[in-house]
Amino acid sequence: MRIPGNRIDEIKRYFEQELKDEYDASERLALFRLAAEDINGYSMIHIHLHPDERVNESDLIRYSKWVKRLKNHEPVQYIRGKTWFMDLEIEVNPAVLIPRPETEELVNHVLSLNPQKDIKIMDACSGSGCISLALKHYLPIAQVDGFDVSQDAIDVARSNAKRLNLDVSYHQYDIMQNPPAEYSNKYDFLVSNPPYIPYREKVELALHVSKSEPSIALFVDDDDALIFYKRLAKWGSSILKADGIIMAECHKNFAQDVSSLWQSMGIRDCVIHEDLSGHPRFVVGKTGK
Repeated sequence: MRIPGNRIDEIKRYFEQELKDEYDASERLALFRLAAEDINGYSMIHIHLHPDERVNESDLIRYSKWVKRLKNHEPVQYIRGKTWFMDLEIEVNPAVLIPRPETEELVNHVLSLNPQKDIKIMDACSGSGCISLALKHYLPIAQVDGFDVSQDAIDVARSNAKRLNLDVSYHQYDIMQNPPAEYSNKYDFLVSNPPYIPYREKVELALHVSKSEPSIALFVDDDDALIFYKRLAKWGSSILKADGIIMAECHKNFAQDVSSLWQSMGIRDCVIHEDLSGHPRFVVGKTGK
C-alpha cells in the first residue's frame, strides 16, 4: 500500500494503519514521531501544529521504507542507525547488539566504586563500544581498551570512538583464546556484557531481537551457558592487578551460578547486584592475587 498523500497527517495515518498488527497505538505514534524527527527534523509540537504540512517525494519514499523495515521486525535503532547510552549517541547497525538500559547500570556500578582517575579498564566483548566509551566519557583520565571477536563490531566501536572524540583503543580478539602476554597484570578493571542467553530461549524473545540482532552477541549453547564467564575469570586472573575488579552482566537466572563459578576459579568477594527491575543481573568480584 502506498502512502495516500504527502501531508503529515496522511503519513501519520499510514503508520497507524500499516503497523496495527505489529505495534499498539502508543508504539505506532512513537515510531511515527521518531521517523518525522529523523526524516524532516519535525518535533512532536510541530507535527501537532502543522498536520497539513507537505513533504517532498524523496522524503515520502523514506517514510515508506521506515514502515517496510518496521513490518519486517527491524529494530528502530537500526533504522535510525543510532541510540542513546549514558548520554552518548551511539551508532549501531546489525553487526552489534543494541545497548540496553540495564547495561547502563553496569557502567554505574563501576562509577559507584569511585575508581582512581589513572586506572586501566578492559571491556571484553565490547560490541558497539557503549560500555568502554561511557567509562572513558565519565573517567577521562582512565586508560580504556576493548576487544571483540567480530571485526565488524570493532569497526563500529572505533567509528563511535572517533565521532565522540573519546580515546579508547579497540582490538579484534577472541576471548576463547588466552590473553596476550602484554596484558598480564596490566588492568584494574575487567568489565563485560557477554553473550548469555541459551539458544533454547530464542523462541521466547521478541522478533525484533531474535530476527535482527547478531546471534553471536546474544546466544550461548544450552549445555555450556556459562562459557563466557569461565573465560572472563581466566582473563581476569591473568590481566588484572592484585585486587583487580571483574564485573559482568549476566542472565537473571544464572547470577548465583556465575558467582559460584568465579569463586571456584579463584575470584573472591563475589557480590550479586540487582537491576532496576529487581532481577539479579550483575556479578562483581576481585582477583585473588
